[in-house]
Amino acid sequence: MLDGIAGLFSAGTLVVGVVLLLMALAAPTLLERAGLGEADGPGWSRVLAQLLVGAAGEVVVRLRGRWPTGPRVGADLAVIVGCLAVIWWVWWR
Repeated sequence: MLDGIAGLFSAGTLVVGVVLLLMALAAPTLLERAGLGEADGPGWSRVLAQLLVGAAGEVVVRLRGRWPTGPRVGADLAVIVGCLAVIWWVWWR
């Protein structure tokens, strides 16, 4: 069960990071053309944090299959906590 939750968290975090990156790159031009003014987003540090934690989580999820049970559970918990921490920092802080 932890394997699935860790996989969902890491994949979701990475997908949201990619969407934030694309929007951060496209929003200034799109909003200017629409006459809506300057874009106000989460900032580059938060976009990069989302991408890095999601990518690191995906690496751990891909590699952990060969690990013994103890380290595997620890890796799953680390991925879940890392993703929750970056979600809190980017979206609720």
